[in-house]
Amino acid sequence: MDSVIVFEFLRGIATPGIDKVMKVITDLGSTAFYMAVIPILYWCISKSLGFSLAIALSVSNYINVGVKFIFCRLRPYVVFPHLDAPEYLKLTGTGYSFPSGHAQVSSTFWTYLARSVRRKWMTVIGIVVVVFVAFTRVYATVHYPSDVLVGAVLGVAIAYLYAEIENRACVSLPRGKRRVKLLLAVSVIAPGFAFALSSPFNVAFTEEVAQVLGFIAGAGVGYTLETEYVKYDVRASLPIQAIKIVLGLAGVMAVRYGLKAVFPGTAFWNMLRYALVAVWATLGAPFVFKSLFKAGSSAPRNGC
Repeated sequence: MDSVIVFEFLRGIATPGIDKVMKVITDLGSTAFYMAVIPILYWCISKSLGFSLAIALSVSNYINVGVKFIFCRLRPYVVFPHLDAPEYLKLTGTGYSFPSGHAQVSSTFWTYLARSVRRKWMTVIGIVVVVFVAFTRVYATVHYPSDVLVGAVLGVAIAYLYAEIENRACVSLPRGKRRVKLLLAVSVIAPGFAFALSSPFNVAFTEEVAQVLGFIAGAGVGYTLETEYVKYDVRASLPIQAIKIVLGLAGVMAVRYGLKAVFPGTAFWNMLRYALVAVWATLGAPFVFKSLFKAGSSAPRNGC
C-alpha cells in the first residue's frame, strides 16, 4: 500500500499545466518518438549506428512485452481507480504494467548511444531523459516505482549485452556474398521462428510483438541490401538533409498507414506491414535519396 501514498501525493500536487508538461516528457520514451528519431540518425548521421539502435530497441521491446506477459501486473490506475489522472495520460500506458516499456526502451536507446558516442555530455543527457521519463510514468499512474526501476536496469543490461554480441558477431561473420546470404537468412528466419513459436501458445502476446518482429526482419534485410548494393553516403548539405527527413518520414507514414488500410488486421499482416516500413527506411529511402541527389557511394564503414 506504500505505492498508493506516492500516487496520491503526486496527484495532490498535479495541475492541468503540469499534466500537459508530463505528457510531452513521457512521449520522449514512446515508440513513436524513436520511430522518428532513429530513421533520421540512419539517413543523416550514421547508417550503422541507426541500424544498431533500431535492432537494440526492437529486441528490448520484445523482451519487455515478454516479461509483462509473465508477471501480468495490472496498471496502478486500474488497481487504484480513485486516482484521477487525465485520460490522455492513462492512455500512454495500456496492457500490463511490469516492467515499464518507456523506461526500458529509453534506457536501451540512451545507453547504447552514449556507449557508441563516448562523450560525457551524451551520457548526462541520457541519464536526465531516462530519469524524467521514468518519473512521468509514475506521475501518470501508469506504472509503479518498481516498474520503472526494473525497466531502466533491464534497458542498460540489454544495451550492453547487445553491443557485446554485435562486436563478437562482426569478427566472426564471413565476407562477400556469403556474408550477405547469411545476414539475409538470419534476418528472415530468426523473427519468423519467434513468430511461429509464439503463435500457437499465446495469441495476445503474438499480436503484441508482431510489429516488432516484422521491423527486425525488414531492417535486417534492408540494411544488408543497402550496405551491399546502394551504399548511400549520408553526408549532405543542411537543406538536403532537411529534404531527406521530410521525404523519408513521409514514406514511413505512407507505408505504415497506407498498408494498414489495405492489409487485414491480423498479427501476420501487421508483421509484414512493419517489415515493409523497415525496408523502406533502411533500403528504399536511401535508394531514393541517392537517385534524387546524385550522391556518391559511402566510404567503407567500420564494424560489420
